[in-house]
Amino acid sequence: MTDDPIRGVMVPILTPLTPHERVDTGSLRRLVAYLLDNGVHGIWAAGTTSEFAALSDDERNLSIETVVDEVRGRVPIIANISAPATGLAIELGHAVKALGLAGIAATPPFYFPSVQDELLDHFRYIQDSSDMPLWVYNIPSTVKTVVEPATVATLAEEGTVVGIKDSSGAGEPLAQLNLLCEQGDFELYRFIGTSHRISTATSIGVHGVIPSIANLVPAAAANAWEAGDTGDTDAALEFQSKVMVASRVTRLATGGGPNAGTVSGMKSALKILGVIDHDSVTRPLRGLTQEEKKGIQAVLEELGLSS
Repeated sequence: MTDDPIRGVMVPILTPLTPHERVDTGSLRRLVAYLLDNGVHGIWAAGTTSEFAALSDDERNLSIETVVDEVRGRVPIIANISAPATGLAIELGHAVKALGLAGIAATPPFYFPSVQDELLDHFRYIQDSSDMPLWVYNIPSTVKTVVEPATVATLAEEGTVVGIKDSSGAGEPLAQLNLLCEQGDFELYRFIGTSHRISTATSIGVHGVIPSIANLVPAAAANAWEAGDTGDTDAALEFQSKVMVASRVTRLATGGGPNAGTVSGMKSALKILGVIDHDSVTRPLRGLTQEEKKGIQAVLEELGLSS
């Protein structure tokens, strides 16, 4: 851990795309500015919400480089280097090593299922090869492999990893990991991917949250965290309620999968707000239809966001 701990709302930033599915760097810079101007505490770059798995390595690296250049050291940035194999993740890690990141993150390899002894080797090899602060990205819904609490604790105790983003949505494993950290007397940044628990996250033993909806309502998310952290329950409820209102844009799609609905809903709303130029998503993810987009304006008006 550093003397300046990583805490609060770390936004898993979207990747604005051109209609030809290339990184729209101008829109990405405006999105970074929008997030920072509204008080977020960090950025999680090239994660699931960024559609990283559908981008080429060059496009992923361009998105990370653009975020770093626009942030200019004002908040910590963790860059996701996940790949289907350890060696491929290491190549991505080498490509971003000189950027001055606060850390890198990796999921288990995807396609071939892994067991826990393989995961120990996977994360150890990445850290040894990159020599950068490494985070575990636990998201079994997409990679089909769970990083067990005991595995994370082993890696943390030996100094291989410094943090975890737990997007499993499972409370008991997180409680087990918290207990293992206390028993082992070692430090580990613990963040969860959630929109519903932003204001109450500290009560379950985590240092911060990584909510995708903060792309659209960064001020509400940051304020919800800060109010909850200081015990201002009235303010926490007010700002958490705004986050829940904003989340309605992720449920406007009547077709396609949930990831597509989340990403396309936020992109279309941000386009209406003038933050990004296009609401393109990577195929085969399905963008919102014109009819579905009609529901966005009512949400923005309820939030007091002008278009």
